[in-house]
Amino acid sequence: MAYLLINNRILKEAETNLTLFLLNTPDVYKHSIWFGFGGIPLLDENLDILEIELKTLGRDLPNLFKNRRELFRLLKRMLNKNRFFRTGQITFQFFIIEEKIDYLITCKAFEDFDFPSIKQGLLLQVPELKLFSQSLAYNSRFTKAPFWEQVKAECIKTPNAAAVILNEKDFVCEGIAANLFMVKENVLFTPSIKTGCYRDVIHPEIIRLANEINMKVVEVDDVETKHLLQMDEIFFASETKGIQWVLGFENRRYVHELSDRIYTALNQFLERKTENQK
Repeated sequence: MAYLLINNRILKEAETNLTLFLLNTPDVYKHSIWFGFGGIPLLDENLDILEIELKTLGRDLPNLFKNRRELFRLLKRMLNKNRFFRTGQITFQFFIIEEKIDYLITCKAFEDFDFPSIKQGLLLQVPELKLFSQSLAYNSRFTKAPFWEQVKAECIKTPNAAAVILNEKDFVCEGIAANLFMVKENVLFTPSIKTGCYRDVIHPEIIRLANEINMKVVEVDDVETKHLLQMDEIFFASETKGIQWVLGFENRRYVHELSDRIYTALNQFLERKTENQK
């Protein structure tokens, strides 16, 4: 990355001095979104989340973020100057010191042309760390990030592993920064918000697409790990990681039919959304 967007200005990375941001040990809020198909299809949805989460920190969005058309123009300019023409990730960082809030926007490119997906199936494991379901303030990427890092550190010893996180009641609730979906026959199950699960911006789109292909969708708050062995298919979904299908759990092996259909439909949906941004 050669260029980044800092406090309303696009600067060369080598010309940027972040010392002033970091001198007073600010609180740092980070949020990443996906870009592709020549646009940033879920920008508005992510800005809605940003506004809510910054308000929980007692802060308003900086003025640029309230002018979504101008923000989109600058983000596109930054991507173009970096020659990022395929897909990738944009990361917003907000540095909060007392009443002041500065921001830094960076980007990185992916090699793919489409929405992310994991080609190789993952193996489920259940970490010992558990989520406290009663903390409603704990349902954002920002507040859950330290917890997810701990879970990731616990699971990193197992190659090709994906964590299915349980809450304090031992009910399945989520993956690491990703929503969990389970398929049995023609029913799509996903943990309800009562489990304390995180809801990614892509979650409602998966529900909508499942409904469009005549699948019954059920939100559940009492799925145990033993029930995972009864499923036909399991996959995770998030905007930044894409669709991650699960190969197996213990001695159970899964198919990946619906996740493939959802992945294809998501690409079509996101490509249409970018057309409306032009």
